[in-house]
Amino acid sequence: MIHYLTRMGSIRLLTCIVVIFSLNISLLNAQSPGDSITVQADTVPPPKGSFDLLPAISYSPETQLTLGIIGYYYPTWGMDKPGTTQSNLNFLAVYTTARQLIFETNWEIFSAGNTWRYRGGAFYNRFPDRNYGLGNDAGLRVQEIEEGDTTTVNYLRFSVQRVTVRPVVVRRLAPNFYGGLQAEFETQYDYQEVPDQLGYPEGSDSVELASIPVMGTRMGIGINLLYDSRDNILNPLNGSYLEFSNHFFTDLLGSDFTYSSYRIDIRKFFNPIKNHTLALRAVGNWRFSPDDEQIPLRGLSRVGGRDFVRGYFFGTYQDNHVLAAEAEYRLPFWPEDTDAPLSKFWKRLGVVGFVGTAQTYGPEQDLRIDAFRVAAGGGLRVLFNPQTRVNIRIDYALGLAPNSNGPDSRQTGLYFFLAEAF
Repeated sequence: MIHYLTRMGSIRLLTCIVVIFSLNISLLNAQSPGDSITVQADTVPPPKGSFDLLPAISYSPETQLTLGIIGYYYPTWGMDKPGTTQSNLNFLAVYTTARQLIFETNWEIFSAGNTWRYRGGAFYNRFPDRNYGLGNDAGLRVQEIEEGDTTTVNYLRFSVQRVTVRPVVVRRLAPNFYGGLQAEFETQYDYQEVPDQLGYPEGSDSVELASIPVMGTRMGIGINLLYDSRDNILNPLNGSYLEFSNHFFTDLLGSDFTYSSYRIDIRKFFNPIKNHTLALRAVGNWRFSPDDEQIPLRGLSRVGGRDFVRGYFFGTYQDNHVLAAEAEYRLPFWPEDTDAPLSKFWKRLGVVGFVGTAQTYGPEQDLRIDAFRVAAGGGLRVLFNPQTRVNIRIDYALGLAPNSNGPDSRQTGLYFFLAEAF
């Protein structure tokens, strides 16, 4: 998925246009005067083949002007059997004035009665990325763009084409509990360093950054265990989500890299009052390679982006292992029982506040309290589809780590998407 990092002032106008356009779409989709920012879990599912479509319009120094579509499709396969969860497929298609292409889709498909669950994603990206090196001290790797130029960056910018497929198939073993297999295939090719980032002074850290493998193919298989009692998978009010997954990447499967990955993702949702939600999340990801060989860039545990510790560019902090936690409070602008004249409009709006922290570390390092990197922010929610409870999400976040964006500068992020971060 795409993440947009930019300074607030450079895109304020476009953001306002998008918000206004989105509100118009939301109001046209209204089902009844009683619609509110949240709908109970037993809401009747939408008609077969229904879509949520939204324009993807943004601007950032990394992408320039971005044009495309974001959408959700809600099939009703198996919905004739009581207790079947609503399936969904989301997709993103984007072209930018920097000649970047992004095609992505994710799916969560349930068979009748939730006996089988098919999850995963597929991606094609031709998109510039950043290599910040390893560890929690991105601000220490500051480099001059050109000799004698006072402009500095703390990353190596490069362009690469990437194809990724991540299928997961699990079967229900007990109420809310699933187990099965998963696989991951990814190939990266056509690596190019962006020309205006060349010409580092001799002895700079560019050699260290480039030593992390980028191109090549990763292929791994593993198991997936999942407990999921959320009342809604796109915008839960309450419930729990616990997932354990692992992959074994090996040349026996055609992988250019050999290592193993273990991941735990724990989420808990509380409904303290009315339709307010307190969402908590903790993630641990551990990756091991034989003889401590260097794991490729896309195989590292990474922090940042649209969904994971918002406020940092995805990959600002990266290493073999990561431990992270997030908390978010979601609340409506207007009480559900109000009779105010503007309630039909305002009951579609909500706000959130969130904070996240994470630490990445290498195979011979220990966790340190002072090495956790913190980000915080808030955002606006627009109820886009009352039947599925999917929201338009507009978040602004600040990475609180000093020098994360170079000398005396902190990173910020503005994110525009459908559905919650977790």
